[in-house]
Amino acid sequence: MRTIIETLETPVRYECDVLVCGGGTAGFVAALAAARSGARTILVERYGYIGGSLINGAGPLHSFFNLYKAFPDAGKIQVIRGIPQEIVTRMQEAGASPGHLEQDKGGSYDSMITLMDWEEFKDMAFTMLEECNVKVLLHTMAVGAVMDGDCIRGVIIEGKSGREVIEARAVIDTTGDGDIAAFSGAEFIKKHDTTSAGFPFGMTGVDMERLVAFLKENDMITQLIEGDKGSDVDHIIRLGFDLHKIPLFAEFMDKSGMWGPLGFSLHENNYSYINSATLRNVDATDTEALSEAEITLRHQAMTLSRMLREHIPGFEKAYVSWTPACVGVRYTRVVRCEHDMSLDEIVNCARFDDEVMLYGFHDCAPRIMIKDGGYYGLPYRALLPVKVDGLLVAGRLITSEWDAHMSTRNTASCMAQGQAVGTAAALCAREGVAPRQLDTELLRTELRKQGVFL
Repeated sequence: MRTIIETLETPVRYECDVLVCGGGTAGFVAALAAARSGARTILVERYGYIGGSLINGAGPLHSFFNLYKAFPDAGKIQVIRGIPQEIVTRMQEAGASPGHLEQDKGGSYDSMITLMDWEEFKDMAFTMLEECNVKVLLHTMAVGAVMDGDCIRGVIIEGKSGREVIEARAVIDTTGDGDIAAFSGAEFIKKHDTTSAGFPFGMTGVDMERLVAFLKENDMITQLIEGDKGSDVDHIIRLGFDLHKIPLFAEFMDKSGMWGPLGFSLHENNYSYINSATLRNVDATDTEALSEAEITLRHQAMTLSRMLREHIPGFEKAYVSWTPACVGVRYTRVVRCEHDMSLDEIVNCARFDDEVMLYGFHDCAPRIMIKDGGYYGLPYRALLPVKVDGLLVAGRLITSEWDAHMSTRNTASCMAQGQAVGTAAALCAREGVAPRQLDTELLRTELRKQGVFL
């Protein structure tokens, strides 16, 4: 490959205490936590909204609770609290979320799911960030790191204003792909070949009552929640069913590894979220691979929607009304941190002196479940990259073992990780210490004050 040598003078446009790169599931909460802890905070996001996978493909939030329905003696425990719960509460008060819903069927996978209206969330997220004076830079990509030896001092960004620098006392990488960690020289491994990328979609005009009657008649339902969503005829909120029981669909879906589908419905006759399209071994850090996956998965989703209209009762008059802004990615770079969570630690409820959150959900349940419906601790060390100073990471870019990652990468876990790193970064700026030197008891005390369950 030929190269072009550039000589660049990049202006330092911004200075702050805490810089959060990536306004997704973890980054949004990290920015709130940092700003509320007194830090001058900047949040950089590549799209025109905040929320990332939380509203762009993850669907229901998994999970604020332990898996109590699979273990009658476990007791129902809300494990994720603090800022994530505040977000749910505010959405409920705005009439934009039914809150935490107990599964009527499928409780051995997730006993409670949490839903939000995505468009209302986008507005609420900006309101919450404005309240604590977070500076938000949208349509902005982080494209490089400013280093002083092994210490990160800032990030190079590119947006409509061109190429600029943000200097910061602490930097948080919540990009999902570990972009900032990679730019800074942190150690990482690539894990995209162990999992798949997805492309959910939504359909409006679905006769949910007729659909569910057909699915019940053919014993196809895998997950179900019924409740009040303001309709006289449609009470279906959570719905998963097995299309592989119909040979025509099984033949189409098995070629690509498609599954389910599994989805939810927040409004009358609107199957808001349908998760089924999937593609294995997508390196989302490679421009061509990501582009090809986007095209392939969009074809998959639209083909499935047409097949549903043609062959499944209830879909006859339905049409696709929502697709995500990008492919849903689970795994790319995994940043090497001072502690790497193992599956054994997760399923056996390991606890740590420096833990900054607790969690009780595993996305492979009931095949893999946390012992006795309990929960495990995530240590602060798991969010600290080795070698590079001044940097914290959170979200799906931690945990190298696939079976373990299938717990730590989930939405509610990422939100809690965000609260931990945001608070930690603010304390580092206040105390004048690097993240590696931060007193973890001080951090844990602050997190308890914020309502975090430890």
